[in-house]
Amino acid sequence: MANKSHNFIFKICLIGDPEVGKTSLMKRFVLDQYDGDYILTLGAKVMKKIVQIDHEGQNVNITLLLWDIMGQKHFKIIESVAFENVVGGLVVCDLTRKETFENLKYWIDAVWKISPGIPLIMLGNKSDLQEELAVSDEQIKKFSDKFTSTWYLTSAKTGDNVEEAFQKLAEYCLKGVGNE
Repeated sequence: MANKSHNFIFKICLIGDPEVGKTSLMKRFVLDQYDGDYILTLGAKVMKKIVQIDHEGQNVNITLLLWDIMGQKHFKIIESVAFENVVGGLVVCDLTRKETFENLKYWIDAVWKISPGIPLIMLGNKSDLQEELAVSDEQIKKFSDKFTSTWYLTSAKTGDNVEEAFQKLAEYCLKGVGNE
């Protein structure tokens, strides 16, 4: 049974304030593309990608249904639908705008209210803008230790750590399925 294949479908959400790069991260991961033009997400954008993980000697195909949730706070109807049946999330801030980092707890609370305890990974995006950084690695580590356990400095523009972050979240979600 060493090479038996298993298939899973996981609904994943990307959450955070407007203009932190959620759509760009999703496009980089799914299409390996980057477009610097900002277009406001209204409601949610959904894309999918299949990833393969070696899990306990078995090849596991995981279809990630990626929900890019609009970043405006207090749209409870959208949050309640978008966060329903989510099994994992990427919580994104813009490293050049400290307020987006300070708002992460709002987004974590919002998603955990609908889908309690799902695994979350924190992404400090726009790491390529070294001259403009307003959030330190230490701040991100401290916050992540409290809420998400894992964090990455990412750049949708260059692709740095994007694939790794999504892959790690898929692994966490798969572990969660095994513990139910």
